[in-house]
Amino acid sequence: MVEHTWNRRGVAVYGDGGTAVALLLWAIVLCPALVSGQVAQPTLGQEGQDAPWVPTPQELVDTMLEMAAVTPGDLLIDLGSGDGRLVVSAAQRGARAIGVELDPSLVALSQRTAAEAGVSGTTEFVTTDLFDFDLSPASVITMFLLPELTLRLRPTLFNLDVGTRIVSNTWDMRGTDADPDAPGWDPDQTIVLDPCPGFCTAHMWTVPAKVAGTWRVDDEGSELHLEQRFQVVTGHLRAGGQAREIANGRLSGPVLTFDVAGTTYRAEVDGTTMTGVARDVGRDNNATSDWQAVRMR
Repeated sequence: MVEHTWNRRGVAVYGDGGTAVALLLWAIVLCPALVSGQVAQPTLGQEGQDAPWVPTPQELVDTMLEMAAVTPGDLLIDLGSGDGRLVVSAAQRGARAIGVELDPSLVALSQRTAAEAGVSGTTEFVTTDLFDFDLSPASVITMFLLPELTLRLRPTLFNLDVGTRIVSNTWDMRGTDADPDAPGWDPDQTIVLDPCPGFCTAHMWTVPAKVAGTWRVDDEGSELHLEQRFQVVTGHLRAGGQAREIANGRLSGPVLTFDVAGTTYRAEVDGTTMTGVARDVGRDNNATSDWQAVRMR
């Protein structure tokens, strides 16, 4: 991983002793934080490469972590981690957490905050462009990014491991570059805090399984033809020479649910197979039966 640390214990000296004295006086007069070892404090709204820095209120940090149900078994990556408060809060819940931040002064402040909170051992802060950082190890992604950055990240996030939880402060993943109101990846859950602490909206998604294609349904001689747009699934079930449209098709991580002609199907998708239960809501007191399908193409 890319690492960045500040060396505040000395000054590289080139030339004679007079140059060294001059550099030392410059450091004492103009950069007291450099001599004292203090971390320079960032300012609210300071400009960054992609956006000004504005911190997430702690109330919303806590809400985002609760929405993602962060546990000690998680690895959380926070994109645009700012002053590190979300990373530190995740570590205080027992998770391992990494902050990705382009501003070295914010990274230095984050490292200091993590040390003061006693979570340096389970946190890491990386100075790099978030588009250059490997997100694949994460079980939880958090972010507070402008809409255009969120849209650029959307394909990468959608292709993370099934079940990865993603939580965003304020902006969702709907729209396109040309039309911000166009359909997109709708949140699975949205919470708006009231009273609002400054920023009050958090959106959450769970990366869905990929089910588009044709599936053979065992023991029925039928086929399930599915199309997928993010977590929304459409298509039809062909059985006995008839094709019936599916309704309410939806994915939540690996779990697929849909309705066909009075029967509700639920299955867990594992690569090329799905296994679950069908419930006939129209007869025999919601009679259930097991079902399985295998991907054909």
